[in-house]
Amino acid sequence: MSALEFDATTHTYTLDGEPVWRSVTGVLKAAGLINFAGVPDDILAAARTRGTIVHQAIHYYNIRDLDQAAFRADFPQYAGFFDGWLNFCGLRDFVPTLCEHRVASRRLNVAGTLDCLGVLDGKAALIDFATGEPGNVSKDLQTSAYLLLAREWASEDPDLADFLDAHPVIHRYAVRLRADGTFAIEPYTHPRDTREFVALVEAQRIAAARGVGREEGAHAVSG
Repeated sequence: MSALEFDATTHTYTLDGEPVWRSVTGVLKAAGLINFAGVPDDILAAARTRGTIVHQAIHYYNIRDLDQAAFRADFPQYAGFFDGWLNFCGLRDFVPTLCEHRVASRRLNVAGTLDCLGVLDGKAALIDFATGEPGNVSKDLQTSAYLLLAREWASEDPDLADFLDAHPVIHRYAVRLRADGTFAIEPYTHPRDTREFVALVEAQRIAAARGVGREEGAHAVSG
């Protein structure tokens, strides 16, 4: 059994059999940086379903296990978003190496699942893709958190260690996939992103120690 596990039913991570304090997106939600409180429930549910299905299709495509014809037949309304990924990989020459890869920090007791680590235009890249607006879910801080966790978790993950050893410099991007098959790529380069994420974790731990926000602890949604 791996030291780091994810339960898709409860959307929780465990590390050595113990619940992880928070997920990456759990930290951002607790900080109010991911907040869809004003979005009607039906629209939010539709967006979540779309995101989940498109993510799964891309994941299986990346690991060369997707029946594209079946996907297009079953989910014609999402085919354009998937085509956006195909166009991104082809036009920008992206080759994924590690996909839907779990990472964690024992120091922070935070875990998450990064979308893709691979090579983009000849340079190592961490890619987080979305069917919505990346800024609405703080992809800048998300990607910095995943990279921070990946560097820590590499000591316990040989595949991750091999990739990071071969590529000491990792560039971060969000890729927005659109229904018409196009895409937009947004680079994140500011070093303060990592510091800000760690500051959020520290602030939330201080609040939790004072009895604030305990209900948002280990059962935060995955990400």
